[in-house]
Amino acid sequence: MKKTLIVIAFLFGANLAYGQNQAIENSEPKKDKFRWGFTFLNVWSNVEGNTPDTYTKPSLGGNVKVEYFPLDFLGFTAGVGYQQRGYGLTLPDTGFVAPSMNTYRNRIRMNSVEFPLGVILKTPKPLGGGSTWLMASVGVSPLYMFEANDVYLSVEDGFHVVKDVTSSFNQSDMPIFVSIGPEIDTSAGFFQVQLIGSFGTSEVYSTSNNPNGYSGKNKYLGFSIGCTF
Repeated sequence: MKKTLIVIAFLFGANLAYGQNQAIENSEPKKDKFRWGFTFLNVWSNVEGNTPDTYTKPSLGGNVKVEYFPLDFLGFTAGVGYQQRGYGLTLPDTGFVAPSMNTYRNRIRMNSVEFPLGVILKTPKPLGGGSTWLMASVGVSPLYMFEANDVYLSVEDGFHVVKDVTSSFNQSDMPIFVSIGPEIDTSAGFFQVQLIGSFGTSEVYSTSNNPNGYSGKNKYLGFSIGCTF
């Protein structure tokens, strides 16, 4: 009987130790070197230059991406996605409502395909020993702007006036982006919230259809929410 109790106690102790080891292993943060995921962006865009009477407007975007971390604190990211850009016009109304009154109804909406490429830096260990890291990234986002529209918002009847103005703008750019924010290990994946800014490096306006001689570069500031697995 005594031998039986000793054996049972030994097995129980071994099982408890194994369970504790498993719990420790499960609580350790994941160290996946290769990840894939997606990002949603909500930003406020404008063109910074000598274009008069403009203001920032909300612009949405999103992309799918891959990340590779050869080191705990260093990674690389590449993706492809869609991004809105453009600005609002604080010019007098075009005559639909009040010719002498600024109604903030005109928008220049640019639609582009973008290919963000960047370097990621993050704290080597979670903050406070938890499951949250601080991460930052910098890179370039080559884009092709496939459509630009001058939109007049007709709030009275919902029939907005849309004019294609793609020819007024250059269709390629190489914006530089920077971002910073936390990354949280959720066990199922990594949740990322970032403050992000993008700054164009090329002239926005085309020379062939720019009678006023405007010049400027793309710019946006906002935030992104993403997940990687």
